[in-house]
Amino acid sequence: MPAKTNFNVSPYFDDFQTTDDFYRVLFRPGFAVQARELTTLQTTLQNQIEQFGNHMFKEGTIVIPGSVGYDSKYYALKLQSTFGSGTVATYLDQYDGAIITGATSGVTAKVIGYVVADSTTGDPDTLFVKYQTPSTSDNSTATFTDGESISANKAISSYSSGVVSASAAATGANATGSAVKVLAGVYFVRGFMVQNTEQTVVLDKYTSTPSYRVGWDVTETLVTPETDGSLLDNAQGSSNYAAKGAHRLKITLTLVKKTLTETDDSNFVELVNTKKLAMVIASQKTSA
Repeated sequence: MPAKTNFNVSPYFDDFQTTDDFYRVLFRPGFAVQARELTTLQTTLQNQIEQFGNHMFKEGTIVIPGSVGYDSKYYALKLQSTFGSGTVATYLDQYDGAIITGATSGVTAKVIGYVVADSTTGDPDTLFVKYQTPSTSDNSTATFTDGESISANKAISSYSSGVVSASAAATGANATGSAVKVLAGVYFVRGFMVQNTEQTVVLDKYTSTPSYRVGWDVTETLVTPETDGSLLDNAQGSSNYAAKGAHRLKITLTLVKKTLTETDDSNFVELVNTKKLAMVIASQKTSA
């Protein structure tokens, strides 16, 4: 599938057509170079790359891992919305990557994600964690205790490292969710080798039996010097606001989830189907 952006419009006028059977753009001395020719030159080469890619890969194939991982034990810790005189949601993001400790249980865990409270569903501020050590008192309690105070190994908002900065929900603080994580890599999308950043999408925050299709939402954007100053002419060592250059086509991959019944896949490349994945896992357990 080629890029969906139409470049045969002003100001590009890229009129490349495969039916013309043109494979080289041959410039000649004494004749002015057309902007259209420079654009068509890129499209001619891109078409060759795309055809080779289509022969080697399916749409959405991993070129450089980028591996995809499904986590059915994405542990959640629900928090109370306020602590002291502050609102936890205003500094919830600062917990990301921190090691947190329960003041009562002594349990420690690393924070790997978070979501702020959702007024629509009533879901509270939530940290997603990977547990590291059990209780220091009985060596058996593996999760945080309802209502206990939480501290982090780094400064959180106005609270110093090791100082209590939040409280677990009074009841039902612990839950097990599910998520899909994709590491940074390169994927074959729309005829291009497109780089992606490391991303995680939470499937269900508090349950571990999800029913979703997970994949890339593909966005094509035209970037101009008006929106990105780095495209201004820097021939003198600094950006020249009066010398605006060429535009750029940017392709962005965003990890998203869709229900199994959604049918609009115009900008979607599927990576994981949790229903099919569950069937494979069940089959492996049966054969074992």
